[in-house]
Amino acid sequence: MQLLAHRISRTACCSAMALITLPAIAGTPKALDIVPANTQAVVVVPELSELLNDINMINAMMGPNGEPMVMMLTSMIRGMPGLNLDGSLAAVLSMEQNQEEPDVVMLIPVNDFDAFTMGRDAVNGVVEYPLGDGQTMYTRDTGAGFAVFGEVAEQVKNYNAASGNLAAHTTLLGKAGGRIADHNDIFVLVNIPQFSDEIDMGLAEMEAQGDMVEMMGGAEAAQGFDQMVATMETVARDAMSFSMGLSFDQGAGVSFDFGLQFKDDSSTASYFNNNGNAAKYFAKVPDMDYFMAASYDMSGAGIQKFMGEYVDWVSKMDTTGMAKTMDMSQFMTGLRGGIQVMGASDNVMGGLFTNSLYYAEVDNPEAYIGAVRDMYESMGDSEELKQAGVSIDGSVDEEASEINGVKAYAFQTSMDMSQMNNMDAGMGANPAMIMQMMFGGSGPSGYLAQSGDNGLIATLAQSPSLLTKAAKAANGENTMASVAAIKQTAALLPDNRIMEMYIGADHFANTAGPMAMMFGIIPEFEPIASLPPLGMGLTADGGGMLFRTVIPMETIDKAMSIMGEFQQYQQDQNNQMDF
Repeated sequence: MQLLAHRISRTACCSAMALITLPAIAGTPKALDIVPANTQAVVVVPELSELLNDINMINAMMGPNGEPMVMMLTSMIRGMPGLNLDGSLAAVLSMEQNQEEPDVVMLIPVNDFDAFTMGRDAVNGVVEYPLGDGQTMYTRDTGAGFAVFGEVAEQVKNYNAASGNLAAHTTLLGKAGGRIADHNDIFVLVNIPQFSDEIDMGLAEMEAQGDMVEMMGGAEAAQGFDQMVATMETVARDAMSFSMGLSFDQGAGVSFDFGLQFKDDSSTASYFNNNGNAAKYFAKVPDMDYFMAASYDMSGAGIQKFMGEYVDWVSKMDTTGMAKTMDMSQFMTGLRGGIQVMGASDNVMGGLFTNSLYYAEVDNPEAYIGAVRDMYESMGDSEELKQAGVSIDGSVDEEASEINGVKAYAFQTSMDMSQMNNMDAGMGANPAMIMQMMFGGSGPSGYLAQSGDNGLIATLAQSPSLLTKAAKAANGENTMASVAAIKQTAALLPDNRIMEMYIGADHFANTAGPMAMMFGIIPEFEPIASLPPLGMGLTADGGGMLFRTVIPMETIDKAMSIMGEFQQYQQDQNNQMDF
């Protein structure tokens, strides 16, 4: 199954990267209407002329790393007679079991088939189309504005180009795939049931490993493995289609989509019927420099159903009692949503996470704090950690203290890994140094505080100023919700999001740049002004899921500029060494 997934992914990704276009074309591309409903996979380009434009633009954006022959090649394609540059294009992929590479049949838009084939006559139903260097392709006219095109004459001749397949493809795409088809300049659709034999074979091979798992890990490991295989079998049985897409917009940026759609009446689809508003939690954290900010909305009916079943499953699987001690129900089903902010730190060596905070919306904040206290106090009870030579002590204050007007519980953790029995003396990273770099001490510490009826604030440092900012933001004062750069990226993400995350590339660069200069990697570093962050968004509605990654064009341009300067510096250094 892994080999199958690799083949599909490799072929689809290669096709996708070769077929990049500009702004998405509204409506379903016409080429998809003559793709048979039982097709295994298809790559669709909405408009050929935009494909050629964007290949040139992306090549130019690559600067000295671009390919000089690209513009000549795209110009040659534009000059081909009979080609309909305004039409859509599709690559239909099919493969038999154990086949190394898929067969590909192209549907090429034409407005004059005779001109396209330069007047050549058909022989046995197909027209030979020489490409030079001794390579010959084959083509035939569908009579509906498309030419079937491929390297195997029989496949071209026998391709079923009957129209009327849009409804079937729309159903197969579902809501997740429909979003991908509407948003992207190019998208790939994989019909998962068409690979049922290969999937069943892969699952059977995995299931056969159960005895080996039990022999090596015991009955508990085997039970967990069997549950994992059963879950994979359910997901494979319920899955309907996988889609991915790519969009390039010279003004907005680049986005990548990955989607999975499940059958409407399946048990898995029931988990993916949620109304999401993860963005609302940005109005609960302070406007601050950040490496990463991620919010999530767990209140949807499907997510809550999954959480409840997951807690039950963990309880049944738990033989150590740890799940009961941690009160999984409070942590999972009691959580409605929240946001985590990893604040940018000027002193990375003094604690990467010390400027980080968390806001959560929970059913019962006091009970949640109690569950956190129980978890911290039981941290050192794990026999596995003791046997590994790791010592952990954690605690949460029983009573809240008033800090700058905020009632908060202090928590602290101490972790000693100096006696780890898998570490050789003098070898490997120093655990104490790792803790210092991450938390500014021997382990995470901070404050827990309530906000309103259902809000909970946590900081990852016992910093009164950070706690004060977090408490004010939880009440709507000076929050991230007003940050224009985040709004700019958020506008490119799908709606109804249950999760969204933003990565501050400018803050990462401004932290790493001085270090790179200090170590002589670059000659000098100029701080980068504010840039729109990289963004990621996840939907889980309509019986499917969609994950989108967005890279704004301003950020791409800056990255390309820095890369060019770095390459020039390296080249200059090499030239000096040559002399």
